[in-house]
Amino acid sequence: MTEPIRTAPNTPDKPKAPRWRRRLFRSPLAVAGFLFIGVFLLVATFAPFISPYSPLEQNLRGINVPPMRVEFRGPQGQPGLWVREVTRSPLGQLEAGQELYPIRFFVRGGQPWVWWGGLLQSDLRLIGVDGPIKFHLLGSDEQGRDILSRLAHGAWISLSIGLIVVSIGLFIGVPMGLVSGYFGGTLDLIVQRVVDVMLSFPGILLAIVLVATLGTGLTNVMIAVGIAAIPVYARLVRGSVLSLRDREFVEASRALGNHNRRIMLKHILPNALPPIIVQSSLQMAVAILFAAGLGFLGLGARPPEPEWGLMLARGREYLATAPHVATFPGLAIMFVALGFNLLGDALRDALDPRALR
Repeated sequence: MTEPIRTAPNTPDKPKAPRWRRRLFRSPLAVAGFLFIGVFLLVATFAPFISPYSPLEQNLRGINVPPMRVEFRGPQGQPGLWVREVTRSPLGQLEAGQELYPIRFFVRGGQPWVWWGGLLQSDLRLIGVDGPIKFHLLGSDEQGRDILSRLAHGAWISLSIGLIVVSIGLFIGVPMGLVSGYFGGTLDLIVQRVVDVMLSFPGILLAIVLVATLGTGLTNVMIAVGIAAIPVYARLVRGSVLSLRDREFVEASRALGNHNRRIMLKHILPNALPPIIVQSSLQMAVAILFAAGLGFLGLGARPPEPEWGLMLARGREYLATAPHVATFPGLAIMFVALGFNLLGDALRDALDPRALR
């Protein structure tokens, strides 16, 4: 008698990630975008911990000091990270000290910092130097302020600008486009003419006009750039709604007696989310660039706020003698904008319906 063949018990298959997600994480563009944005978010979140000093702390003996040269051998040849003190004399000459001082990680001391509205407060910092010198890893600006500290705190300002601008565009532009595209008729005509008027101005020019009307300042910059983003979202959502409102699942929902509001929010808006998500990622980059441009023109943040555009504008005056003052803010703006643009392009390719077939 033959022994019955034993079969392995049926085990449920592991749920696979959606195809668009697999395509996204396999894209080199997405990986690069996530890397740039991840570093940006970490720096913005832990700015006081990363900053060696307060972004407003001045060092008049270290005005326009270039980035410190890090050496990997100490005075007796011992391994580690070592730096020399660099100062600027009253005559403008750079003077490098002879003694080497070790760089330490997770150091305590200096001015205590407070973060997240007082939820976090400490004097612990990521990096510092063991010695009686000022540690300017990326150099200092025209008032002796540490550029690394100002860049770290400026990342939080740029992140806040991007989030608020995108929020304004979403909460005003998306409902405008949704209602306009769904109902059509006279309402659509009125809304789209308003959008056309706003789109007739280049985005940066519209933001400049609004800032000039509202007044300079960081809050007004956020509002102005957010208003400039509204017509982009309104036109984008309207186009998506026009392609969805006559689909079979929408007609079926109408036949069941569902209210227009339920149809728009439950059936049309979720299907219009992919282009909105892509646009939001791209709009973050546009918002940071616009805010930096307004700061560069003197219409944005006011001194001594560590906003990247303002830092770039102040550093422009010292390109011949201290190019690092403008170089590092410019690189920060470039890499953050590049990260959001790369992520937006990767999301667009991953969410493309033709690629998901």
